[in-house]
Amino acid sequence: MSRYPTRFQQKTLWNAATGLGILVLGALLVGFTWLIGQMFGFLQPVLIPLLIAGVIAYLLDPVVVWLEKRGMKRLWAVMIVFLALLLTFGGMAAALMPGIKSGKQTLQRVFQPNKQATPDPTDEDDKHLIPQLVRSLKKLRADHATDPIGYALAEVDDLGKAVETPSDDETLEFLEKTRIGRMFFENKATILSTGRTWLSTGTSKVLAFLGLVLGMIMVPVYLFFFLKESAAIRDHWHDYVPLKASRFKTELVDCLKEINGYLISFFRGQVLVALIDGVLVGIGLTIYGLPYGLLIGAFMAILGVIPYIGNILCLVPACIIGYLHAQGVAPWGLGPGGYVIGVVAIFIGVQQINSLVTAPKIVGDSVGLHPLTVIFSMLFWSLVLGGFVGALLAVPLTAAVKVLFRRYIWERQLKEDAETAGGPRMFDD
Repeated sequence: MSRYPTRFQQKTLWNAATGLGILVLGALLVGFTWLIGQMFGFLQPVLIPLLIAGVIAYLLDPVVVWLEKRGMKRLWAVMIVFLALLLTFGGMAAALMPGIKSGKQTLQRVFQPNKQATPDPTDEDDKHLIPQLVRSLKKLRADHATDPIGYALAEVDDLGKAVETPSDDETLEFLEKTRIGRMFFENKATILSTGRTWLSTGTSKVLAFLGLVLGMIMVPVYLFFFLKESAAIRDHWHDYVPLKASRFKTELVDCLKEINGYLISFFRGQVLVALIDGVLVGIGLTIYGLPYGLLIGAFMAILGVIPYIGNILCLVPACIIGYLHAQGVAPWGLGPGGYVIGVVAIFIGVQQINSLVTAPKIVGDSVGLHPLTVIFSMLFWSLVLGGFVGALLAVPLTAAVKVLFRRYIWERQLKEDAETAGGPRMFDD
């Protein structure tokens, strides 16, 4: 009599249960990732200033330590570094202002109309649309008498008493020579729908923008305290991990220290790479004759901390400036299109130097990520965490995932394979 379940059935059931468990864990991981992304998206006005201040503190802390080793007190060292940073940004802003004024004049010259604009009167046959517009507004007010739209359309005197809308012949006479009345009448549904959407979402967006502006104002404050307290944070941060002394806490602290080492290596290495790229772009654009080439190179040295994204953010204005510059003159005998292609070629050349020489030697060796992995991580984390936060943290987070995989999956698998290959000993020597 056969025994049930058979070995094959047991194996099948075990595989099915394992697959179901993996599916459930995957669904939970996706849901958790989505929740984290939503949370980061909601908290971006708060997190972005903190992240910017933290990254700058990572980069400037070695300078503060160097000044401390020269006998300077930490507070004075922080103040000197902080003041130097403010002067640097102030100088860049001062250098940018003449360029903005000159660019405004260039735009006015390029887009100046060739002839005097003439009014576009309403056709004689369309004058009946003006009274229709007034009747439509009356009907709209009646249909929405109890909501904000009706309230906004109601006319009142100084005492708040309702006043009847004037007759058709007495209103909106100025519209008879324009098309605005017909445009509003034909697109009233779209205009009202857009207005409602803006009222429902615009307020939250405006508040989020104001919160971001306030947060950016707080960046210098965050940066000052990060630099001032960085030594205490570095020496005692593990005391604030909410776990009692145990093997698990020791393992967690060691893992976080390794991830922190990757963060330091990445950001400091990326700053050096961005500085090299900024110098090369500034020199190349200046030799090429592009206005504000050195200024674009300076911004490249700052924004280049974000791989690839910083290059694009500098390339777009460089192309616009090149196109406008080539409108009035023909530099190198090139038209606007050819001149812009030359600007793009300079950026591509610098990026090739970055990818083949500087980044692999400075950043790649310290973080150990393939360029394709870096590009994929930028897209993935920008989607998960949203915009600037995801782009800034893409490479460090990917390096952290690599640390976790190496410590708890790959090394253990290699150890198990080595033990399996060795096999059990049958006899002792």
